[in-house]
Amino acid sequence: MKSAVSLRGMLLVGLVTAAIVGGGIVAKREIPAQVVEGERVVPIGSTVLLCPEPGAGADLGVRVTAAVVPGQVGQDGPSGSAAIDTLLGKKSESAEITAPAGQAEIAAFGRALPPISVRGVGSLAPGLIADQWSRDPRGQGRGMASTACGPAATEFWFVGGGAIAGRQTRVVLVNPDENSAVVDIIIHGPDGIIEAPAGRGLVVKGERRLVVRLDALVPGTKATAVHVIARTGRIGATVDDDQMSGLQSIGTDWIPSAAMPSKTVYVPGVLPGNGPRVLSVVAPGEDDANVKVRVLSAAGAFAPADRDSIRVAAGTVASIDMSLVTEKQPVTLELTSDTPIVAGVRQFIGGNKAQQDTTYSSGTLPFTGTSAVSGLPVREATTVNLMITAPTEDAVVDITLLPYRAGESVSTPTKPRRVKIQAGYVQWLAVDPPAGIDWFTAIVTPTNDSGPVLVAHRVREISKYGDLVTGYPWLPLRDTVTVPVAEEDLGLTIR
Repeated sequence: MKSAVSLRGMLLVGLVTAAIVGGGIVAKREIPAQVVEGERVVPIGSTVLLCPEPGAGADLGVRVTAAVVPGQVGQDGPSGSAAIDTLLGKKSESAEITAPAGQAEIAAFGRALPPISVRGVGSLAPGLIADQWSRDPRGQGRGMASTACGPAATEFWFVGGGAIAGRQTRVVLVNPDENSAVVDIIIHGPDGIIEAPAGRGLVVKGERRLVVRLDALVPGTKATAVHVIARTGRIGATVDDDQMSGLQSIGTDWIPSAAMPSKTVYVPGVLPGNGPRVLSVVAPGEDDANVKVRVLSAAGAFAPADRDSIRVAAGTVASIDMSLVTEKQPVTLELTSDTPIVAGVRQFIGGNKAQQDTTYSSGTLPFTGTSAVSGLPVREATTVNLMITAPTEDAVVDITLLPYRAGESVSTPTKPRRVKIQAGYVQWLAVDPPAGIDWFTAIVTPTNDSGPVLVAHRVREISKYGDLVTGYPWLPLRDTVTVPVAEEDLGLTIR
């Protein structure tokens, strides 16, 4: 009897172990669900966007804006909510969005606020976007800067920034959750990964912001690529870059997050005008990268003479000025490599002898969905331009504006403007917003038969003291998520 009991016990242990390995403990003879081939796309049920630093300094004006782009899948579902809120801090601000096409703002003029989270739930999660825009007209902080408020994640790339005299680059980490996050900041330079122990194991407390300066991590480094990895938890990460000449600012902006390493990368939003357009490429893997460069422009695509290839040693950042081939025109750079790369462009506005501002673009990938940017300013002597590229096929898009007037809970979209772009070409478009508004959201929607597009924008303020410029590439809306299809298999039993 003892041996029989032991045998039954062994069989029971084996059966339970097999059930655990298969995905869970199965009691009695219940029929489990089996994942079969196929996926389905469903609207997102919630989203969190993080805005890094809304306000500091007496002259700095910062505005955080949010909008729910109408017409997205899932907005006709159960009721939802969306709001802009400051995280923990001495100052507390909040603004709500009540319906699709609704917009809201938190303004921080001459005062500092904690980082801001923008949260959407239910029917107001699909199509939720947020952006941060700032302007300082004079002195040490002079410049215009902007950035998209992005979702919390575990990995980010930024190409740009440095730690030489007169330049300050800061990595801003925001933790939206209650628990602490542990983060590593890995710096690539012209000679490879730079040893920076102080950038490893950084603790970002719950609902707090941590700012790390590159001149403290890697002093004396001229060109960098910043790789941010959250070991535990999730974070929002942004990088801003300021450059001074004596006591005068000669450039400031946020560096947009770049696409993850890929063998084909596009850098849209290389702006027209004077000044260097410095392309930087990092090869983050173990192999050297041989990169081919094409220029997509209003006159079509071409391989630039003497700038059609770049060799990037493994782990390093290589930089080259492309202004000789962009010829002061708006262009998109197409990079193809034999190993995955990350890329970005630093743009000097006004030239070396009369530098007025700097701005950045970053490597990204084409998309076919709707994209949008909010908080585009309506000010005297200020213009907004869109730059739309059709990298591989002819594209057709509709451009719609959502005007924002203080006190209005829901905006009325403007009539769509249809634009066609030939494959390999760039369209540079002026945006004419309605009169009497504070700011607006611009929406670009490819038609059903359109090829993929790349979108970027420029905000320019013309001044006798020198132009202020900002802008960045757009990303498609986060409105759906792909989930596996699970079905019951009635033929599956446990024997």
